[in-house]
Amino acid sequence: MISIKVPTVGESITEVTLLKWTKAEGAWVERDEVIAELESEKATFEVNAEQAGVLFHKAKEGDSILIGDVLADIDETAPKPAQAEAPAAPAAPAPTAAAPASQAPDWSAQ
Repeated sequence: MISIKVPTVGESITEVTLLKWTKAEGAWVERDEVIAELESEKATFEVNAEQAGVLFHKAKEGDSILIGDVLADIDETAPKPAQAEAPAAPAAPAPTAAAPASQAPDWSAQ
């Protein structure tokens, strides 16, 4: 289990606000995937996953969090879920039935 800590964002900034989670509690995340958006008094910035694994939130949206505090944990030993392994292939369009010969235009008469 690795901990994702609130990064330093400036010399005078001591805390940030968790604006929103971009990944749900218990979701599989890939390394470098954006997991949350934080806001300081000067800027809004994103926090990325440091490893692939299952995400566990340690704060709620709207919480004020001190720089260096744990924002989330990632269980990098968790097995990757089957649906996360490969994106689903788009379904092939259904074949369209050809018009019956009796309804097809007769081009030979021209």
